[in-house]
Amino acid sequence: MKVLVTGNKSGLGKYLYENFPNAMGWDRDTTEDEKEKIRKEGADVIIHCASNSSREVTSASLFLYIQDNICLAKELTAIPHKKFIFVSSVDVYPRDNEMHAEDDIIDVNAVEGIYAICKLISESIVREYSLSYLIMRCSAFLGPYARKNSLLKIKEDENPTVTLTPDSEFNYVLYQDVLKFLQVAIEKDLKGIYNLASSKNITLSQAADMFGKKVTFGDYRYLVGNIDNTKVASLIPAFKKSSEEIIREFATL
Repeated sequence: MKVLVTGNKSGLGKYLYENFPNAMGWDRDTTEDEKEKIRKEGADVIIHCASNSSREVTSASLFLYIQDNICLAKELTAIPHKKFIFVSSVDVYPRDNEMHAEDDIIDVNAVEGIYAICKLISESIVREYSLSYLIMRCSAFLGPYARKNSLLKIKEDENPTVTLTPDSEFNYVLYQDVLKFLQVAIEKDLKGIYNLASSKNITLSQAADMFGKKVTFGDYRYLVGNIDNTKVASLIPAFKKSSEEIIREFATL
């Protein structure tokens, strides 16, 4: 089986690239000749992890941001493939008190931020141009190559300072559990949309208490919202864990 993993130099992409035998990679350093070879030969499965997740997007950087996200998704769907797997985000759901499931019809005007909007647009491209697609709407990742987010600052720094409020609420999943899902998804040829999230959220203040840290918090409040993970948890029991359980497991890896 020929697997192409994008964003294979960092984060989830690097982890998956290392765990799918003989996987091909596609990132910023991939030459045009290498890309052309991939375009001609195709892949059985494309796992599209690459994205520009910068939150600091201005009119000066907007074109590059669109290229890195929307245009790349369109380019990759043109590569011959049997299955296209897109790593999206639970941020595509509106920030409200509703429980959000995979079959929600999302009001685009209610989606917050350029990152989430681009993810939702990329989802629509994948659904339009791939005959066999799988979209994973993921919560925050924890794993060996995860970027240093607020939780990792709390865990690793002696005197952590974060920009978020103590009641900011997150949901976490482990790289290894995402890999388990992907292995089953490919074996069973799963299609459609799956929310990859744990069973219960956690606040940053609760996380700080877990690590026994005195944290200097900021004034921006992030709320991940209520994510229905019933669909994935029925397939992979690991997703029945709470975010607190995920963090404790991650801390021992």
